[in-house]
Amino acid sequence: MINPASSSRIAVSSTFLLAAGLTIFSNFFFTASHGIVRHIGPELHPFEIAFFSNLFSALFYVPWFLKVGLSPLKTTKFKFHFIRAFFNVAALIAWYTALSLVPLADAVALGLAGPLFVTVGAMLFLGEKIKMRRWIALGIGICGALVIIRPGFETLSIGFLFVILSGACGAGTKLFAKHLSETDSAVTCSAYVAILQTPISFCFALFVWKTPSLEQLGWLAATGVFVALAHLCMVQAFKYVEVSALEPFVFTRLIWAALIGFFIFSEFPGAWTWIGAAIIVSASTYIAHRESRRV
Repeated sequence: MINPASSSRIAVSSTFLLAAGLTIFSNFFFTASHGIVRHIGPELHPFEIAFFSNLFSALFYVPWFLKVGLSPLKTTKFKFHFIRAFFNVAALIAWYTALSLVPLADAVALGLAGPLFVTVGAMLFLGEKIKMRRWIALGIGICGALVIIRPGFETLSIGFLFVILSGACGAGTKLFAKHLSETDSAVTCSAYVAILQTPISFCFALFVWKTPSLEQLGWLAATGVFVALAHLCMVQAFKYVEVSALEPFVFTRLIWAALIGFFIFSEFPGAWTWIGAAIIVSASTYIAHRESRRV
């Protein structure tokens, strides 16, 4: 006879493994797209890269819509999708600018501080109260970011400032994504962010337009597809388990970035980058864990 409690544990474990796998795949697709942006960054402006990335992400869903129709776009929260798109465009432009200025792994490591911005944003804009233990964790996470930047010991790159700006805007994106995933499907959330971002980013790209070559278009198309796949995996993972349970797996972004940076760009993060990233992820995981237990 099967023990119901044992069966429940197996089910939960399987769900967690599936969510963890989706998160790791999401991190790979995001990091692979970042590697492509770093490759073509010296040739095209970040505004234009952001536009084509969004365009090809939107086109990624066309075969799906031709097959099932527009029913996946039905939503009662269009306003929130639209606001999320603005946040994500700002985050993308800042991030793509950063990738043209600093090594891939360094940018990804500092970008891991995103959950810290989510906590601050929740306090400032949602009126959430932060207790002492979360303040301490937030301070530790900031120390981890300073370990990576090392102001006073290394020349502060403006690229790091763009990473921080991207993290702040990305925090808004993440808050809206989690809220929307409660009622809308992963396809709906991912498709809307790509579709709505395309005209927004096109307005920025017009000021710096340079017609890309066929090779560059190929890279840009790959970027768009990778970003679309990353969003699908991320939002789907949020449906299975709480964000707090997935935070430790965010560290795999640095591993992917280190591998891509080493084999493609002959870059490898130094010890301080790994240490700072570990501190940030530890603090972010604790914060997310405390938020998941908050009533």
